[in-house]
Amino acid sequence: MECMGPECAATILEWLRARAEGAPAATPTAGQVPRQGLLWKAAPYQEDAPAITSAAEMAGAVEHLNYAVFRRYQNQLTRAERGRLDNSIENALFKIDRYLARLDDVERASHEAEVARLRDEVRDHKERAERLRLQARRAELKLAQLTTLSPETFEEFVGELFEAMGYEVAQVGGSGDEGIDIHLRRSGLRAVVQCKYHKRGVVGSPELQKFLGSVHHAHAHKGYFVTTSTFSLAAEKFAADHPIELVDGPRIVELVTQALGPGARKEPEPSWF
Repeated sequence: MECMGPECAATILEWLRARAEGAPAATPTAGQVPRQGLLWKAAPYQEDAPAITSAAEMAGAVEHLNYAVFRRYQNQLTRAERGRLDNSIENALFKIDRYLARLDDVERASHEAEVARLRDEVRDHKERAERLRLQARRAELKLAQLTTLSPETFEEFVGELFEAMGYEVAQVGGSGDEGIDIHLRRSGLRAVVQCKYHKRGVVGSPELQKFLGSVHHAHAHKGYFVTTSTFSLAAEKFAADHPIELVDGPRIVELVTQALGPGARKEPEPSWF
């Protein structure tokens, strides 16, 4: 619903003045549109109504669809909430299509661009969600095989996990990587990742000190040190004072759960990004 600015205020003032004087408000003459009719452009969308029957209901359906698409794909929801919104979006599109089919060519053309935009938006969101789901699924399958991965395969696994979380990922690796295995980017922010595959042992502060130099050299906002083992107390204290995020085996499991769990965001974000 939309108020028409000065016309809205004038109508309300006219009604209040008539009430104060004890006289009825002015009645529109033949052929004149009631001014109250200008206060709203859209009728509330009726979810349970079998069809759209007027231009006002059509406008209300478009408003509902815009909000439903936003809520479905831009909010953290449970599985049940996602299902309800998916049904609501499909039902609204079905009723809109039936309404447009009853219009003449001129009236239909006035709505087609907006409806096409909404359809494209829904399709793009669905494709992105499915792509991220498949990427996260691959990461989950590899997680079960962590103990059998080679160092190279572990780097690939970490890269796919970040990709499933919505980041642009560039694998580096090799002898000339200068302590950096993966570059990450999203929303103008940059991060670097070093992967250390250890079946046993603890990552100490000397390794983090070297990695910090690589972070600065890459002009990154943050460094991400990922290992299959654990970190020493000295390493944890060092990371707490520098732009380095520590990820051990249990934290890897948490990140995969964020990407796959019921109601999880499609793009779970580490605290620093």
